[in-house]
This record gives sequence, structure tokens and C-alpha cells, in this order.
Amino acid sequence: MRSSVKKGSVKLFETFYLGEKGTQYFIKPIYFEGTEKGKISMDFTFIYNGEINPIDSAIVNFSTFSGKNKKNVLILRINDEEKELGQVKQLFQDAKQTRFSTRVSLIDLKAFFENEVKSIYFGEKYMPKNTTLRKMQKINSAIFEN
Repeated sequence: MRSSVKKGSVKLFETFYLGEKGTQYFIKPIYFEGTEKGKISMDFTFIYNGEINPIDSAIVNFSTFSGKNKKNVLILRINDEEKELGQVKQLFQDAKQTRFSTRVSLIDLKAFFENEVKSIYFGEKYMPKNTTLRKMQKINSAIFEN
């Protein structure tokens, strides 16, 4: 296991070498603020070997902290295009958060990290904070632009 891309003392992602399959990446949680005072944290796990095939996908795990989970579909908005990620599975719920999981194509995930205009819809609209945008730019440069 190797930690990569440090921001101060914070590591933005972990890597695990898988031989011929490539490298497994775990992108640590990034945060988005909701228009109705909600918050989402998202982390991503995927295998990448320098090329993306149409069937490649990533696991998206995310937590909501608003208590307003009106939808069971997560939508990523990249520039003017919406990507519906399909059925979302609830993993658990406690007093502070609800945890979910879904999948996204690796092509869409790459576009989400490399484009500047992005938001998430899950019962309400969530926008990245400026610190999140900077982290996403660093992650994109380190993983997808190499």
C-alpha cells in the first residue's frame, strides 16, 4: 500500500499494486455542501492501469448528513450533462449519517474529476467547496493525467 498526493499532512488517496491488472485506487472522502444545508462525503475505489475500457467502473460510497434522503438515485452533473448512476444501496444509518453505495463508469468518474463544473443531486443539489475542487484537481493530475 502506498499513500499518494499529500496536502499538508493529509493524504488524498491510497494505492495498491495489483500486478498485471494495474493499480487499485482508494480516493479518500471529499465533501460537497447541499443547497438545503445538507452535506455529502464521497469516497471512490477503482482499478486503473492507464487505459479506460467502457466496462470499467468504480465503487462510490457516500454518506449524507442531512437526514433528507428523498431519492434512491444519485446523479452527477458534469458541465451540462447529467449522469444517473442507477440504484443506490443503503449500507447503514445511525444518528449522524446514512451511508450508501453505488457504481459509476470509470469514464464518467474521470470526467467528473477533470471538469471544473460539477455538482451532485441526491434529494437536493450538492456543490463542491473550493477546497474540494483543489483536491479533485490534484487527484486528477496524479491519477488520470499521468
